[in-house]
This record gives sequence, C-alpha cells and structure tokens, in this order.
Amino acid sequence: MSVFLNTFLPDTDPSSKLQVVDRGLNKQSAEASASPYKLIEEEDIRGLLKHRMPFSHKGTYGHALIIAGEVRTMGAAMLSAKGCLYGGAGLTTLSIPESGLTALNSTLPEVMFLERKQLIKMKSLKKYNSVAIGPGIGKLLDGMAVLEGLFGLKRPIIADADALGLLGEHQDLLYHLPKDSILTPHLKEFDGLFGKHKNWWERLQTARMEAKKLGAVIVLKNQFTFIIDQQGDVMINQTGNPAMAQGGMGDVLTGLVAAYVAQGYSAKAAAILACFFHGKAGDALAVHRFNVSASQVAEEIPKTVKRFIDFKPED
Repeated sequence: MSVFLNTFLPDTDPSSKLQVVDRGLNKQSAEASASPYKLIEEEDIRGLLKHRMPFSHKGTYGHALIIAGEVRTMGAAMLSAKGCLYGGAGLTTLSIPESGLTALNSTLPEVMFLERKQLIKMKSLKKYNSVAIGPGIGKLLDGMAVLEGLFGLKRPIIADADALGLLGEHQDLLYHLPKDSILTPHLKEFDGLFGKHKNWWERLQTARMEAKKLGAVIVLKNQFTFIIDQQGDVMINQTGNPAMAQGGMGDVLTGLVAAYVAQGYSAKAAAILACFFHGKAGDALAVHRFNVSASQVAEEIPKTVKRFIDFKPED
C-alpha cells in the first residue's frame, strides 16, 4: 500500500499531495509506476546489511579518517569518532588539533590520532577507506586547503557541518565535488549550499536536481530524513524521534556514515544504513527517556544492530 509524500513534509505544499511514496526500495505502486519516492522498510535494511563472518579481522572492516574539531569545538570531533567507532569501522583515525589529544586518549582510546600537518601529505591519505570532514573544523583558510587537497585525490568524501559551510561559500569548489561523495546538511546548511527555499517541498526538488548534477548522495536531515541518490531518487527514513533533538546528533551520524563507507558499502547504502540505525537507536532509548544525548545514541548503535539481526520477522 502506498502513502503520500506530504505525510513526511513538515510544511506541506498542496502540490505534494499527488506524489506517491512506495513502500520498500524495490517496489513500484500501480498508482505511480515511475515514482522516485521510496519508503525505507526493515526488509530493505535486512537486504543491505552484511553479517560479520568468522575469521574476519579489523582490516576486513576498513579504516576511516575523520577530520574534525578545533580548539573550542573538540566535542564535535569526539562525537564523530564515537559514531564511527560504534558503527563498526575496523580502524578509526581522528585528525584534530594536538590540544585535543589528551581528551581523545582518555575518552576514546581505541581511536588513533593524525596530526593536522600530516593532512598536507595528501597521497598518504589514500590508505583510508573513507574520509569524513567538517564537524567543528571552523571556517579557517586551512580548512579550505584541506578540502581542496581532498578533492584533488578524486575520491569520495563525506562532508558535514563546517565543511558544508565552506562549500556554500565557494560554489566553484562545490561543483568539483568528487563523484559518489555524501553531503549531510540540515535545513540551514542545505539553504547555505543551494539558496533559500520557502518550504521542504522546494528543498526536496532542489536536492533531487543537485544530487544528479553533483553525482553525489544528499542526506537532508530532519525527523524524517530524505536520502537522495545520484539519480535523484528519494529514500525516506522513518526512524528517529523528537527526544533526539539535541546537539551532536549530526556529528554522530557523520561518523556512522564514515564507518559504513569504510566497511565497503556504496555511498547510497551507507547513508541508508546510517540514518536507519542512528534513528532506531534513538527510538530504543526514547522508550524510557524524555530526551537522549548524542553520546547515548552512539553507544546504543551496536546493541540496536544486534537486536535487529537477531529479530525474526515471524516472532
């Protein structure tokens, strides 16, 4: 049974009422045989998620690099690294100012450290299976230099927060984004990238056009998050709740996306899995909590994935 798109739009536009959303990523309704809108269901996640196999090791699950944090925003870096660690990356490396090293070693001893000055050696970054940049890096010139260097490698990146702000201010660089990259903007960041919009319907149409133009995946964040792929198709994530409306959630999501890319998932699959399990972990916590923190969500993710794997649909 299909549903209407306006169910998921905070500010419904009358023109959206005729847009049909198909249930499931591989299903087509009779009402809209070419509908670009798909509702993510648990069956879809079961089809995407890879189980961990005997004799696998840390190298099997990839190495993620996260470039984040400034002197006053080290928390964003720690939360991103936490999302990546609890998302199951085999190895996680965090590039932060050296002033944050004590905090890193004391709070996340499993996460490795890369000096910021090492980022100028761009060829050495090729060893990483995924690279995420943005949470808390500020809008300094060195951030632009790092972005430009990463783009020169012609490898996909995951861009969030301040990296999106820099791209919004330098549109020429935005349109040199490596193919299959992932952008994870919230409402204001999206408008900073692509111009002001009157409502979510307009943002969604712009996102479809820009994802195709950029050859990238756009994760447009809200309670119902829209994941727009390189063909302009829209996957709607239903997990998540108002208890998660606290700072740091996006930082954890960025790390989680990086973890799934590092594990070998495509950009589209990584975005879908990250959004689904990020929201589902928050849903599990919200059963007994009025509000939940980003750290709590990160730590809940491995438990959420395990419960999901162990659950039998016929139970």
